[in-house]
Amino acid sequence: MLRHVLVPLDGSRLAAVAVPYAATLARALDARLSLLGDVEPLPEFTRLPSATARESDERQISVGTAYLESVAAPLRARGRAVTTVIRHGNPGAEITAYAEEAGCDLIVMGTHGRTGIERVRMGSVAQHVVRNAIVPTLVVPPSKAEASAGEAAITGVTVTLDGSALAEGALPLATRIATALSAPLTLLRVIPSLTYLATAGWEAGYSAYYPMTEGMEREEEQAIEGYLAGVATGLRAPGLEVRTRWLRSVTNRAEDVIAAFLAERPTGIAIMASHGRGGVLRWALGSTTEGVLDQAPCPILIVRAGVIGDTDPLSTGAAPHAAGDAPG
Repeated sequence: MLRHVLVPLDGSRLAAVAVPYAATLARALDARLSLLGDVEPLPEFTRLPSATARESDERQISVGTAYLESVAAPLRARGRAVTTVIRHGNPGAEITAYAEEAGCDLIVMGTHGRTGIERVRMGSVAQHVVRNAIVPTLVVPPSKAEASAGEAAITGVTVTLDGSALAEGALPLATRIATALSAPLTLLRVIPSLTYLATAGWEAGYSAYYPMTEGMEREEEQAIEGYLAGVATGLRAPGLEVRTRWLRSVTNRAEDVIAAFLAERPTGIAIMASHGRGGVLRWALGSTTEGVLDQAPCPILIVRAGVIGDTDPLSTGAAPHAAGDAPG
């Protein structure tokens, strides 16, 4: 269940963009909030006397606590249960550790990047959390820095699918959030185009690329329409509107198509699945997830494969489709 939302804050405006989204989700899900600050130890090379170092640490704790309490006050005034916590250590590691220790169900955080997860610009803290956190993480882009100090409007939820059970692992969470927000849920599938790979008969081991014909494209589209309709049927329930949408990628870059789709819906959020079993592993959808995080103007919720699944109480009971149910 989604009952505990964690919001890491470092006192900056870019980190604070997460608060309105966390407030909206906490209200809709009736969840409590934890606001987490971090005090990093002074580098050893400073060689400050222990008393001076201790005073610096205490000062940071005092300032950090006061800031967190100033953020918590209006949230509490609106009826939310809010806890403020200060940790010591590497921020990224402390965020992921606290999320696990405190039983958090969702992390909502801003980035310090100007274009989302663009390598270093995203900041090492956000990168560490996105790649290593066990719980789903909602990444709020810097473009939302002018968001209301109260709650953010979330008018729709989009979940990206590629025909695999891995991507469908995000559906229970997407369904729960869309239902709680009374927002429509859109199932989005991007169809790669341009070429068709076939084995040539000249000699063993040779293969060639052939352009897809209009008939082949339409056949593929009909299969994907059927796939999306089947998934939607398994999700529909009272109080939940489920829409389906497929788009053909003329550039052969799915992330560009997804980002353009989301750009038309800046007040929504998107949900994507990733392997997430370690920082060095690539995204489940290849570079697509990174590309979307790079470009999308709306928050992106990353769900680690296997964290939310059929056994989760949020599940609608619809069994995942096999990867072969639709062309990939």
